[in-house]
Amino acid sequence: MIREGLGELDGLVCDLDGVLYRGDQAIEGAAEAIGRLRAQGIRIVFCTNNSRSTLDQYVTKLSSIGVEAGTEDIITSAVVTAEVLRDRGYSGKTAIVVGGDGIRAALGDVCISVKDDAVVTKSDLVVVGWDPNFHYEAMRRAADAVRSGATFIATNDDSSFPGPDGLWPGAGAILASIQTAGGRTAEVMGKPHAPMLETVARRLDGCRHIAIVGDRPETDLAGAPDRGWKTILVLSGVTRREEVGAIDPPPDLILESIAELAR
Repeated sequence: MIREGLGELDGLVCDLDGVLYRGDQAIEGAAEAIGRLRAQGIRIVFCTNNSRSTLDQYVTKLSSIGVEAGTEDIITSAVVTAEVLRDRGYSGKTAIVVGGDGIRAALGDVCISVKDDAVVTKSDLVVVGWDPNFHYEAMRRAADAVRSGATFIATNDDSSFPGPDGLWPGAGAILASIQTAGGRTAEVMGKPHAPMLETVARRLDGCRHIAIVGDRPETDLAGAPDRGWKTILVLSGVTRREEVGAIDPPPDLILESIAELAR
């Protein structure tokens, strides 16, 4: 067990972008760190706000950087969104979606029909995630449906994420345009909001000492202290060393990368 400053850690919530990789580039030593943590008996759940990819695609990506995981080890904001909507009785309803394969597949799994026809501007739901192909027409359709009373959901509201060559605009930037045009605020499912954290807690049921590791304090780490979880900030993603002093509350542990965690 890891003890220094963290207690007897037996559960770890691990972000992906900026923690295990940036774009298609693995963070040096990340895969080896995951292996060492698992060897210490720590249960690891990989948890990402990025809703673009499916669970199978994430399994493939993790494998490509040397991290073995099954779909049961991964939680995405797309999966959480779909499960919440199913539990609220939206199966059989329609949705206008801004997002990629991940959210579309997750909604399909709970029998929510995605309406992509450009002439359709009314639906039961508007669901917004990250979409690198986002364009004005998509914003207009989504905003029209929001103004017409559709239930308005966002997978996450991250303003940016760490790309291979710097920060890229995230789902939050797309969401902001639709909220402005639609005149309403979306309910957000991903970190640090309750739907994602409750899903994580269920996956780590039985763990008594949980920590969450991420590169963005306001999303990856916020909400964890209220649940009694420790927080670990890594500087391999969006947060720079000179920004650490302004973080409130401060993380329990600050590392250059996850590679340092299990050393």
